[in-house]
Amino acid sequence: MTSRRRDSDRRTGYDRRAGMQSVNFPRTPTWEEQRAQHITRYLFWAFALVYFNLGEPPRVSMWFSPLVVNLYFALYGVYVGISLFLVRRKLYSPLRWRTAMWVDLMTVSFAILADPLVISPPFFAFLMVILGNGMRYGLRLFAEAVIGSFVCAVLVLGFRLPEYINAMSVSAVFFVLFFIIVVLYSYSLTARLELRKQRLEAERNRDELTGLLNRRALFERASYLFDERGGVRTPIVVLFADIDGFKAVNDTHGHHMGDRVLSEVGAIIARCVRDSDLAARYGGDEFVLVLPGADVGGGNSVAQRMQEALTDWSRENRIELSLSVGLGQAPAHGDNLKTVIERVDQAMYQGRVITGRGGIRHVEPALDT
Repeated sequence: MTSRRRDSDRRTGYDRRAGMQSVNFPRTPTWEEQRAQHITRYLFWAFALVYFNLGEPPRVSMWFSPLVVNLYFALYGVYVGISLFLVRRKLYSPLRWRTAMWVDLMTVSFAILADPLVISPPFFAFLMVILGNGMRYGLRLFAEAVIGSFVCAVLVLGFRLPEYINAMSVSAVFFVLFFIIVVLYSYSLTARLELRKQRLEAERNRDELTGLLNRRALFERASYLFDERGGVRTPIVVLFADIDGFKAVNDTHGHHMGDRVLSEVGAIIARCVRDSDLAARYGGDEFVLVLPGADVGGGNSVAQRMQEALTDWSRENRIELSLSVGLGQAPAHGDNLKTVIERVDQAMYQGRVITGRGGIRHVEPALDT
């Protein structure tokens, strides 16, 4: 139905408003990235079990017994498995990312306390935690991992201070200094890489007028929600919005006013959605919102808020504009984003024909064939 409308009025665009995605987590790591991190955790887990059970009797410090060490790492292995299962169901979860990082830091600290050696190999696992989070979740969590590693290292040193004093040597001092230098250098290098990556992603994805995702970025970031291997895991509401009267604004007031309208609609949409939602300028004056985990009522509320905000802005600026919205849900109206968008686009068009501009039209059951 898109071809029935103003094809000449359609424009292209790139990415989303910065405020749409949390500034603390500017991107969502892919399934492959998060799976690789969990595989690394399993490698650390396996090496720890071998390391602490090597020899007879097992090599464990005075702080713990072999039973306690094995029990702790058994629980850690279960935790990693549960975390990987949750990643498979939902990629974007800042709380899970932060929790997993602190569990990793506590586990590394536990391993150092359990190691009878003063210069303990698990010290280098702190670097794994720091780099693993810094390369995937952005500078905020990277900095938190660095600070957390230093805090945990200091606590461990405090617990074992008498042992470290007795074993103090030139090699031990240089080991600590080397560890600190590597951590600081890694942070500096990763910070520069992360900032450069964020700029490149913004240029690649962001629409200069609206700040929202472009069509390519929308389908790319929604791919994990509409997983072809497993279907749609949770209900996903999809909204298709079109600005009523946009062509008249361009014809009457000029394209500079049209650009201002698009920018304002982008800002309105950004204020109406959550960090986990996806919002894109689909083309010209058309916008698509993908709301994972939302129900139809929640999607309807978002549509109403957008309409009311645009009506208020239009009244203040003495421009006659409104927003027509089509609303559907996956998997009820399709098991892939392209199909759902086509149906909500058609519903929006039918609503405009039947009730006029500024309506909200749901996909009818008759269309679900």
